[in-house]
Amino acid sequence: MKHGGEFSFRSKVAATTAAVLLAIALGYLDYVTGREWAISAFYLVPISLAAWVAGQWSGLIVGALCTCLAFFSDTFSGPAYQHPLMPVWNAVMLLVFFVVVSSLLTDFRRSHYQLEQTVARRTTALKAEIEERKQLEHVRDTLGLHVGPKVAERILARDGRVGGTEQHVTVMFVDIRSFTARTASLKPHEAVSFLNRFLHAMVQVVEIEHGGMINKFLGDRFMALFGVDGDQRDHADKALAAGHDLQCGLERLNSDATHRGEEPIRIGIGINSGRVIVGSIGSPERMEFCDR
Repeated sequence: MKHGGEFSFRSKVAATTAAVLLAIALGYLDYVTGREWAISAFYLVPISLAAWVAGQWSGLIVGALCTCLAFFSDTFSGPAYQHPLMPVWNAVMLLVFFVVVSSLLTDFRRSHYQLEQTVARRTTALKAEIEERKQLEHVRDTLGLHVGPKVAERILARDGRVGGTEQHVTVMFVDIRSFTARTASLKPHEAVSFLNRFLHAMVQVVEIEHGGMINKFLGDRFMALFGVDGDQRDHADKALAAGHDLQCGLERLNSDATHRGEEPIRIGIGINSGRVIVGSIGSPERMEFCDR
């Protein structure tokens, strides 16, 4: 089938030829049997074939041929009518019926094709939207691994624009005491593993348990923001509660470190509340989400 729901020219010619031959065969059976077997309704088969494949005009031509065959069969082999114009009346009614059938089939085929095209376009658009959402989720997840999920959401919501807003938030600073001396004797991968264990436990407390937002990691230190979402009026209380739970989490880490024969970890926590500028700062080519 070609563009626009049309069959090829060869298919149209073949369908029209087959419909004509079938109509002639039915007309012969109609004449021979005297409509004992081949009744007029059978003429719908060639008409439907021609109208569906070749179009309305082909269906009308085959319909006119079927009407003529039915008229001659009705005249020469059918029952004797009291009125001589009855075969003509029957033929007119058949022709009208065949015209309606041909028109309806053609319109139905076109509507069916348009529906298929609409469904295909909607399906393609839906697939594209799903793929776009998957890509966005992948970007959000990948970005969230580096800057945190909440920062990633705010960066994507700003659509890459530079600038910030003034907000009243609570800022928390956490660092490991004597980190340089502690890691001086460690191999690089051991130092990284140590930091990852520590930061993993701290991030769980700050972001998962108390709704804070890790803004950046600075070696053995990190900074977290509370109240950046704008709907947390108790962000200072949340920061204090997070600081307390950080100490509890540190005790668990130190317990495991003691079993491994390592020195306990000591940290410093600083918390301050005030008005800051929060947003993306930098240039369109290179930005950083931070507060000032």
